[in-house]
Amino acid sequence: MMLLVPAWRISTKRLYLICSVVGILSLASLGILLWGKTQAAGPPRGGLTRTQAIQAAWEHVDPGALGVTSAEVREDFNTGFDLPVHHWAWIVTFNGTWQLLCSGACDRTTEWVAIDYGSGVWIASQYSYPNRR
Repeated sequence: MMLLVPAWRISTKRLYLICSVVGILSLASLGILLWGKTQAAGPPRGGLTRTQAIQAAWEHVDPGALGVTSAEVREDFNTGFDLPVHHWAWIVTFNGTWQLLCSGACDRTTEWVAIDYGSGVWIASQYSYPNRR
């Protein structure tokens, strides 16, 4: 059976072959696009490691810090201090007892330190106070 196309005479087998190749290439392109989006989810490559972020944060935490509670990467981090939103930042939380926060016996509090994910530059720090009941 022959399919008549103006200016071309294409056999049915050749038409099926061309359609199959176009379909396979379309599916492959779609797969690459979807795979690229899943790879882009998360922080970009080349940023600080968790260990590097903790080391950088230790340089900015106030005296009285005893240890690291957590270190996590956050996207579009807003400090709440009228600073620009940072697209990717490490937030390192320390526990400790800071004498400037109280008089007499001090309760343990936490302090978070925000470090830029790519450069390691200090962004901001803040204390968190325990809830008293």
